[in-house]
Amino acid sequence: MKNLKTICILFLSVLIVSCSKKDDGDGGGSAPEAEFSATINGGGFGSNYASNLGFYSSDYSDNGLTLAVTDANTNIVRIFLNQTGGFGSGITKIVGDVATNGFVTGVIIRDQTNQVTYDASDGEINITENRENPENEDGRLISGNFTITATSGAGPTVTMTGNFKNFAY
Repeated sequence: MKNLKTICILFLSVLIVSCSKKDDGDGGGSAPEAEFSATINGGGFGSNYASNLGFYSSDYSDNGLTLAVTDANTNIVRIFLNQTGGFGSGITKIVGDVATNGFVTGVIIRDQTNQVTYDASDGEINITENRENPENEDGRLISGNFTITATSGAGPTVTMTGNFKNFAY
């Protein structure tokens, strides 16, 4: 009886260890945590407003890649990257660039408190890294930084500088 108990414990131990161990051979793993940080100056944001990631979504299509960020205070930043030049590391996307399919690289900043939307008039988004997503063999992780100038009609100008890291698409 004692041997049967020992064998059962040994079997369960091996089963638990083998089921909890990650298999590195299939590309599995977890992606690093996504990050977003920006400093916005001007308009209703005032001086040196810190925008930090609340949550994000991404949408990749034949037109390009859209990254939609909602910050911790529910303000929204949407980054539209057209297909011009692709999305590889070292690529710089220029605000206002129109791809052959008509999709425009741009940024929209939404001040939720004052209900004002700012549309980028100038700036660039630099892709610093684009790599495989360890959680999805068909997916990618993109990182970059940006410097944006945006206006709201005839209203005030705002500037935004910052970066995003490990956004999955």
